[in-house]
Amino acid sequence: MIEHRLFPYLLILGAGAIWGGVFSLTLIATAGGAHPLGLSAWQVALTAIFFLAACLLGRVTAFKLTNLRHYLVLALIGITVPNLLYYYAAPFLSAGILAITVSTVPLFTYAIMLVLRFESVVSRRLAGIVLGMIAILLLVVPDQGLSSDDASFWILLVLLCALLYAVENVYIGRGVPPRIDIRELLFASNLVACLVQFPLAIYLGVDQAPAWLVTKAGLAIGGIAFGSAIAYAMFFYTIKVSGPVFASQCAYVVTISGVIWGIIVFSEQHTLWIWTSVIVMLLGLLLVSPDDGDQTDEVSAIPSTESSQ
Repeated sequence: MIEHRLFPYLLILGAGAIWGGVFSLTLIATAGGAHPLGLSAWQVALTAIFFLAACLLGRVTAFKLTNLRHYLVLALIGITVPNLLYYYAAPFLSAGILAITVSTVPLFTYAIMLVLRFESVVSRRLAGIVLGMIAILLLVVPDQGLSSDDASFWILLVLLCALLYAVENVYIGRGVPPRIDIRELLFASNLVACLVQFPLAIYLGVDQAPAWLVTKAGLAIGGIAFGSAIAYAMFFYTIKVSGPVFASQCAYVVTISGVIWGIIVFSEQHTLWIWTSVIVMLLGLLLVSPDDGDQTDEVSAIPSTESSQ
């Protein structure tokens, strides 16, 4: 059936459009002046609720003490640290630039896999990494007309965030046993992050009361949490029905839709350097994406659920 053949395309378009919209939601959330730790605490709490429901509906064990080490690693390198970096940097950048920088996750992932010798050297994919580096230089070196005089610093901070997401992807693909259901992993790691972040936010006096969730910034955080979770579910279902190579194309949609959402929501106007960076980054993603003969982990194609971020 035509509908069946088109369904995987609709999935990656939907997931990519949702993930791309998360960048604009991030700017809305941070515009309210809330502390990054307070924002992150509520995001991980809401994300945990979503995946707890997924575990219950799927009759999947939600938490196992034997897997605590994996939860802790992901809660630290894949959630808490990158979340804080991201929320600190976001107010100083545009949604389009956030989309381009976070889209480096697949490039970083392949680079890490190469260093650890989990992947063989493929000249085409190496060229993709080089193009990704050029795309970032096109953002960092020229003046992009941003409000912050330290824009390059904030871009590099988001790149560090993307690097941590790539480390998380490699860890999920190579360090986490296949027997652990992804729903369990995502619920438990967000739960652990929540149990760390909320007490710390309360202690530092930067927490947000539950009533804050109905504010504009709070609703944006809710959109980030549930939107990212839904997109992640769509992405993994795409892997299930069409394979990781096809699903990796979602990265292109995330980049393009992130820029488009910024234009629609904030009327962002980008310099020629930024548009050139978008094109170069898309070419880099195209080259670094696995072909049918590459053995790339299915989680390496896109940002994690926190990547919205």
